[in-house]
Amino acid sequence: MRSLRAIPRRELALVGAAMALGLAVRLAYVLATQDHRLAGDEYEYDLQGRFIEAGRWFWSTTPYGIAHASIWKPPGYTAWVGVWYSLVGVHHVAVYAIQAFLGPVTIGLTWLLGRRLFGPAAGVTAAFVVAVYPFAWQYEVRLFSESLATPLTLLVLIAALATRPSPRRAIGVGALMGALMLIRPAGVYLFAGIAAAWWVASGWRRGLGFAAVSLAVAALVVAPWTYRNYHVFHSFVPISIQDASQLYGSFNDDAAHDSKLPYAWRPVTTRDRDLFDRRNAMPDDELRRKLIDRSVDYAQDHPDVLYKAFFWNGLSRFWDVRRPSHVLGEVSVQGRSRTLTKIGLGIYWLLLPLSIVALWRFRRRRELVIPVLAVALFASIVNTPNSTTRYRAVLEPLIAVLAAGAVVGRDPQRT
Repeated sequence: MRSLRAIPRRELALVGAAMALGLAVRLAYVLATQDHRLAGDEYEYDLQGRFIEAGRWFWSTTPYGIAHASIWKPPGYTAWVGVWYSLVGVHHVAVYAIQAFLGPVTIGLTWLLGRRLFGPAAGVTAAFVVAVYPFAWQYEVRLFSESLATPLTLLVLIAALATRPSPRRAIGVGALMGALMLIRPAGVYLFAGIAAAWWVASGWRRGLGFAAVSLAVAALVVAPWTYRNYHVFHSFVPISIQDASQLYGSFNDDAAHDSKLPYAWRPVTTRDRDLFDRRNAMPDDELRRKLIDRSVDYAQDHPDVLYKAFFWNGLSRFWDVRRPSHVLGEVSVQGRSRTLTKIGLGIYWLLLPLSIVALWRFRRRRELVIPVLAVALFASIVNTPNSTTRYRAVLEPLIAVLAAGAVVGRDPQRT
């Protein structure tokens, strides 16, 4: 409260206006798209949410149409959907409306991050950008885990960037990372930014020691779910089958020889079609193991798949350095608006160069530049098996903050 009193009322009023604008935009979109049909991962979250509403937690019929205890998705967002289905009924549009209220949280956290890194003007500017920028909010009003993962990612960045580590901070960041992993395991790449930030701030031995503490705490947070998987399937599955499902869809001959969309992920492949045949139904853990084995064998037989998939997925698709038609081609699969995607793409192609300008402008701030570059690099690596515009959503507020820093930012430590 004392720190809030030190902030000028005008700045707080502007942040409040950005939050109100963002909420209005999100709710208006929900009202305008009430006839939305589920798409992509929404099907699975809706399905598992219905099972939870019926009293069967973390059950699914994927992939064979047989109801069973499942590891198809991480538990965090699945539980979120299931709890709301239990409270308000099985109405995904109602969940969209509820999630719209997470928008102001994301906007407020964007302001805090921008303020810490580049000062009040940059924080307020970034808040208004995130309020209206479609790539930053479209997934909040659909059944996608980014609605929870984005504010958690911002909390991690606020706690780790441009700060000195301490035992309490390391434990707190570890708890946040554990929660994030249970919602969106791909967020593991943030550990690279955490380690880099604290290495720069406190030296390699002390900084990496605190990062190791965060990693250990995150593992403790995830451990009960891992034990549940072992108890149900009698095998080690850290979080879900998604680590295998990401690999098999890109590391195969179908993806490698697709001249139009090379290494784009596909749900059904010629090589693995037999594994998804109901006549060959097997437990989730066995399916996961076979998919991983086949994908690893393919990569060993075709070593070039690693750098080619990194280029097409980790760079081109993740950062949308590609044709607009290819970005728009994902719209129907993810249940997004084609018009808003065009608007979002136009804004993004303005924000991305500005964010690079910010890194150059503040290049002497190693405590900022090195961690951000580490996050960007490891995000590309983690998303090498599969990537689309959506997988960048959790980093859109950071991109907005950097872009604002390029235009109106200053170094708070020097003023």
